[in-house]
Amino acid sequence: MSGSHAGGRIEAALQLSGVAQNRAVLESWQRCHDQFGLVHETARRPEIISESQTRQRRDRSGRLFHHAHDTVRTLYRQIDTAGYAVFLTDHDGVILDSVAAHSMLPSFRSNGLLPGAIWSEEREGTNGIGTCLVEGRAITIHKDEHFLTQHAGLTCTAAPVFDPEGRVCSVLDVSAVRNDIRREDCLRVRSLVADYADALERILFFEECAGEIILHLHPDASHVGSARDALLAIRPDGSVAGSTALARRLLSAQGGINHVKSLLGTDLDSLMSRMLATGSSDNKNSATQAVPLGGGGVMFGQLTLPEKQRRRFYTPGIASAVAKPRTQNIDIPDQDPALRRLFQMGCKLLAGEINLLMSGETGSGKEHMARAIHDQAVGAQKPFVAINCAALPESLIESELFGHASGAFTGAARDGFGGRIKQADGGTLFLDEIGDMPIGIQGRLLRVLEQRRVEPLGSTKSVPVDFRLICASNVDLTAAVAKGNFREDLLYRIKGARLALPALRDRADLEDLVARLLADFAKGQPVQCDDATMEILRQHHWPGNVRELVNVLQYACVFAEDGIIRAADLPDEMQPGVTMRDKPASGPSQNPLWQAEKDALEQALLRQHWHVSKTAKMLGISRNTLYRKMEKYGIERTG
Repeated sequence: MSGSHAGGRIEAALQLSGVAQNRAVLESWQRCHDQFGLVHETARRPEIISESQTRQRRDRSGRLFHHAHDTVRTLYRQIDTAGYAVFLTDHDGVILDSVAAHSMLPSFRSNGLLPGAIWSEEREGTNGIGTCLVEGRAITIHKDEHFLTQHAGLTCTAAPVFDPEGRVCSVLDVSAVRNDIRREDCLRVRSLVADYADALERILFFEECAGEIILHLHPDASHVGSARDALLAIRPDGSVAGSTALARRLLSAQGGINHVKSLLGTDLDSLMSRMLATGSSDNKNSATQAVPLGGGGVMFGQLTLPEKQRRRFYTPGIASAVAKPRTQNIDIPDQDPALRRLFQMGCKLLAGEINLLMSGETGSGKEHMARAIHDQAVGAQKPFVAINCAALPESLIESELFGHASGAFTGAARDGFGGRIKQADGGTLFLDEIGDMPIGIQGRLLRVLEQRRVEPLGSTKSVPVDFRLICASNVDLTAAVAKGNFREDLLYRIKGARLALPALRDRADLEDLVARLLADFAKGQPVQCDDATMEILRQHHWPGNVRELVNVLQYACVFAEDGIIRAADLPDEMQPGVTMRDKPASGPSQNPLWQAEKDALEQALLRQHWHVSKTAKMLGISRNTLYRKMEKYGIERTG
């Protein structure tokens, strides 16, 4: 085809393409024309390898095909619009598995979308699967954006699955043959596909790196240990055996992530000794702590140890220095009178099997209080299962809570996954930010609470469960009921008693809390704040409450000298003149902290072109939480 004609077609594709897609579509069309010599008008028969060759590729994919079998079907059930199909490929773009409505199979097959078909760019031109393999990111190729005109009736949305070494080992694709689909209709589909691809990546990571030490990282301490954290697999010699895509993105500025020493500026033994100092040999996870990066900056981390590493680091000679066995709490260290009264009430109520509903601002310590109440009322040796309903993708929360029969989202695929509710059997289930739980899942939770039985997805058998329940929310659930976002019957079921935690600015024990936190962070080396710094902390409004205080002190400890935290050691936003408690005369917009968060949210939305799902994912919060913040600050799209 002529260069001018190709240029015209490329321009047409760009006009149909979203801003973030322009480069990908343009470069793909140029590859098709310049490198592969494809002609867009040519009608080509799909290249399909034999059934035996397809079977061999499935076998060579290792555990990928086994784990992804149920993932493909679960994703298909989440896409509730007719005319879609879900496909799984290998690293060459060969379709290994698919699921579609029986009535739609002829349409997809006539378009070459069937097991054994090769959908590389070189073979089929610009397309969801092939271009995703090249780009290494989630992408939508919509109708005329396909290079070959014979594929112009397709809309394909695909996301890559990475192996621990950072190579694309598979593509998860959702394709449609409907004519009425617009590009903006694909936003929800792309978010779902990306979530399931990430979940499959984590499954493969945990299986392939099962014998290594796993370091969980995230810029926000509250997301460490969740499905949103970054993962590094570390060998006993300190070299990095594997990582997830999120880890590679977060640590891209560190100049490579090949060894713990270069990444964190410390050797493995020192890292283990420091991070396991608050753990015990009965727990394979360390506590969440600040992790200074060798190239500058701080993240928060947690270690997960395989059995052989736990034996190595919890030997009798080291245990006394590293592992401090936990004892059952009989009191809380907090000295605030209101908080102590809530603790005493909560212990009596939970011991009497009364459901607790905690309210309080974000970061006010609801999970900390829930765990303390559990330890005293139920027993520290009993399971305490905490779930942040806002941190889990909507598409995965049902499987995470109730489990599933065939193990699509866990390394123990052969045995399925019992679910977090089943893990809480005999102990306490803590549901944080329950106000963000999808309305459909609320109905299933209500049945579990009423029947005390849980039925995993894909199973016809229910199993009995017995647990105490503590829920927490930083939104008004009564108002959520009025808006139709929360079930009224569920609210009455979980609100056996309500505990309203005070905000940090309303507590009377700030100095004592600071001293206790610094003692925990210092690891035997006394650290304290000078008078000027303590005054700054007293005057700060603390919109992030205890969580913000923890982050500030951990940050300051990194820079403190001679055991003294000075004002200059605090983060920039805590410096005098910026962090003094504001007393707005005409509304919250006069508060610089209020305005700073509003501006930050607006900038994040602009960077993501007002795509709410992508912005929420970038910020590590749920879409509901982001919508709530947008309403709080009156943020509306202006262009």
